[in-house]
Amino acid sequence: MKTFLRKTAEHLWAEHGIDELQDIAVVMPSQRGVLYLKKELAYLGDRPFLAPHFHTIEEFALQMTQSELVDPIQLLLEAYSCFKEVDAQVDFDRFITWGQLMLKDFDSIDMYLVDPRQMFAFLSEVKTLERWGETYGEKDTQKYITTHTKAYFKLYDHLLEVYGRLQTRLTDLGLAYRGMAYRDLVNRLVAGRALAKSYKKIYFIGFNALSKSEEEIIRLLIRQNLAETIWDADAYYIENRYHRAGHWLRDYAKAESPKFLSRGPFKWMGRDLLENPKRVELIGTANPSAQVFIALDTIRKWQAEHGSEEQVALVLADEGLLDQVLLFIGEFKDRLNITMGYSLKKTAIFSWMTKWFKIKKMHADGRISMAAFQEFIRHPLSRHVQTDVMKKDFITFCGQHKLYASSTDLATLVASEPVWKRIFQEGDFNGLLADFLFIADKMLRSIPAKEWDEDTQAISQVISVLETIQKSLSGHDPISFKSGSLLLTQMVQLQKLTFEGAENRSLHVMGLLETRTLDFDRVIILSLNEGSLPGTRKRESLIPLDIASMSTFDLPTFTQADAVASYHFHRLLQRPREVHLLYVMPSEKSSVKEMSRFIKQLQFDWKSKNPALDWHEPMIQFSTSTAGEVVGDTRIEKTEDILKQVKANLAGRGLSPSSIAMFSTCSLKYYYSQILNLRKDQEAEDEMGADVFGTWVHKVLEIVDGEILNEADGWYDQSNVSERLAKLDKYLDDAMLSIQAREGVYELEKGFNFILKEVAKTILEQYYLAETAWAAERVQLIATEKKFETRVSVEYGQEDVEVKLTGRVDRLDRVGNTYRIIDYKTGKVEKKDLKVSDLGLMDTLTSENFKAKLFQLWFYKFLFAAELGNPSEQNVDMFARISKEGLEIQPGIISFRNLDAHVLHEEKGLWFEEGQSLASFQTDSVELIRSWVHRILDPLIPFEKTKDIASCQFCDFKVICHREI
Repeated sequence: MKTFLRKTAEHLWAEHGIDELQDIAVVMPSQRGVLYLKKELAYLGDRPFLAPHFHTIEEFALQMTQSELVDPIQLLLEAYSCFKEVDAQVDFDRFITWGQLMLKDFDSIDMYLVDPRQMFAFLSEVKTLERWGETYGEKDTQKYITTHTKAYFKLYDHLLEVYGRLQTRLTDLGLAYRGMAYRDLVNRLVAGRALAKSYKKIYFIGFNALSKSEEEIIRLLIRQNLAETIWDADAYYIENRYHRAGHWLRDYAKAESPKFLSRGPFKWMGRDLLENPKRVELIGTANPSAQVFIALDTIRKWQAEHGSEEQVALVLADEGLLDQVLLFIGEFKDRLNITMGYSLKKTAIFSWMTKWFKIKKMHADGRISMAAFQEFIRHPLSRHVQTDVMKKDFITFCGQHKLYASSTDLATLVASEPVWKRIFQEGDFNGLLADFLFIADKMLRSIPAKEWDEDTQAISQVISVLETIQKSLSGHDPISFKSGSLLLTQMVQLQKLTFEGAENRSLHVMGLLETRTLDFDRVIILSLNEGSLPGTRKRESLIPLDIASMSTFDLPTFTQADAVASYHFHRLLQRPREVHLLYVMPSEKSSVKEMSRFIKQLQFDWKSKNPALDWHEPMIQFSTSTAGEVVGDTRIEKTEDILKQVKANLAGRGLSPSSIAMFSTCSLKYYYSQILNLRKDQEAEDEMGADVFGTWVHKVLEIVDGEILNEADGWYDQSNVSERLAKLDKYLDDAMLSIQAREGVYELEKGFNFILKEVAKTILEQYYLAETAWAAERVQLIATEKKFETRVSVEYGQEDVEVKLTGRVDRLDRVGNTYRIIDYKTGKVEKKDLKVSDLGLMDTLTSENFKAKLFQLWFYKFLFAAELGNPSEQNVDMFARISKEGLEIQPGIISFRNLDAHVLHEEKGLWFEEGQSLASFQTDSVELIRSWVHRILDPLIPFEKTKDIASCQFCDFKVICHREI
């Protein structure tokens, strides 16, 4: 395979001798392309030589206009100063929210050589009202004028003057932003002025979607016989006038087109996509993580078959997938080249900074949420600057303050600690920058050199950003903490960590844009879904879309962005021998969008036009038969020592409906949770989650049922429902107090927690009003939150394994001589969830299609029956009062999202066979328990993670299993 850059290097050598190369300039889309073209030139040279002058087009424009690129922070501050001269009322807090958009629009206006006077005239109040009148057929357009529209138009009325002032100010400083430099270079060339530096020839190589200013720069240089263009085009998308990949090149390639951009014949138009043989595999996966495993397995096979010298690209259409790739790609470290930057947004210093800003704002307001404070002091970087004494003081302080702490108390606590005093110190944004620099330096010094990693590198980069902002702010008016923290956050988010490696690596992990001008032997592209490739149609501009799209201005919109992505995608497919295209199949449980339209185009168009194409759409299956076959597989084999642990656990902790459901869903989770007793550290949260909400509502029901039990001997009809409803607020507050030691402290009168409180009140009110009409007979509550327990002996091999069975029921009541074991569910339960299959109860409760709620009801019935014949010590008195004659046991569920169903239960009574006696039921139940115990103890079946990755989303152990989705 001859790459585009090899062919380009050969052309440059053919056109210029070894002594002449130093007199030419080469302009390319990216520095990465420059690097690889240099390598190709060096490869073709037989002795040392002086290389051409290489530039990106931005660097070229700046050099030719003798300008310096303005720092983005300084540009924003200079723009604000200009706006302040035009409108003294504008403040920086307001300006920073749209100032970046304004500067981006200024850049686009210059890049596309739009007349600023004409553009801003269209945005004025008068012109806008004219358009609105034409659009809506409204003669009296004054009806649209309001206080808000006047403020809106006032901004646009100032833009032209601000644009002019900013241009003048930057010119005086010898600075320019990108578009400004491009427009200046066009003006110089039109005026016939000499370039700041002369070259024998200037080559523009590998470009595609050029702005009008870039087109004009190249066109004017071609007319002066100074420039030559080299393109990487393919007849497949150029000759098809509807193909978006050829949107620009189609005109650049036609000599009769006014946009023709070539001196002499067009270089080069290939036919790789139409004629070259290629193997293409299209693979759909169930989730994003599976793509990574398949890609790595493919690279492993290629390496075994073709060696490690071939150039392989792993292209991530969704760059957010980089985190998962980094977890597993280490096995290829000797040939690995990661060209994508790692966003500082994902580093510890960024998360620390955002938590700090949150705490600083609370501190300024006079009180600090203890949930936020505890989260902050537990942050790994916070711990690096805590002394042992400080750690103890923090523990004491958190014990003394449950919900909030005053800023005064906190200031007193940290008064003697230099670092922490500055963390909570009040002041303006300049003071915050100085404090942050001091704290970040202390963090770096506290980390031993041998432990330096990406997080320490990120701290160093943040220090550089802080110093840059400090320098830019000197000479300008102070800005507020609110604006400054927003500015700092924006600047840090733009930073990326770079990956370092040796030269001549052959496995490249890249984003699509980074593949420009490069070619590979084999390519894998991940996340080929709408929203990733092409990207989301998101437009950030102060210029309305209808104006930007007008032929007068023709500014770029998402339509052009789609065409750019299409070209880069199809160009990447031109020369590799093998291509694997992976996408995530959409489902109801995920937010993944459909397969990319680019793939559909290849399926229905490319396949028919290239007879040498070897197209496959295999079904991928993950084998789990032996350890190690699945990439990233996590399993625990049942050794003798582990089986001893499991047996001890069965006898001690025992089995419950939830533990068996856990084993059925994910046996590895059962092992971590039940056998190893692993627990995720409880983190202080401001907002309660669904689990805490369910516990809270259950506690209210327990409190209310307890009152009915004590005050009305359990008779529900003796309890006043109206009084109960009137006391709901008190019940909710009391319930929260009783669970806060275990679940955490939550403020209920503000934010999302207040909404949840109203939701809880609504569902409890609906339940208590509905319940009064459910039973034809009187209902008497027997017990609430009652624990049932029994033991069985299960024969396993040559031994008897003792198994403890336990369960806690929310409510036990009776209607006549029917004893109901009721479980409250805040979620939705339907009759189908409690339906026994035609194969019978035994098969239903042992099948792979596990019905957790049905299993729970059977389990409670079995426990009740066991206690009835042989009550546990704590239940002796209760069962002594229960008459066995004519007794019926009916376990059921009250679903708060399905109250119309009343008490849900299995209609046939949860018997293993029709007409079965209670004693026979218990015998069969023990056999059912035996079946589950045998599964848990089977040494041939390891503890392994579930195949249902969607169920891992809220699992405490998903990090251990690499199932973060």
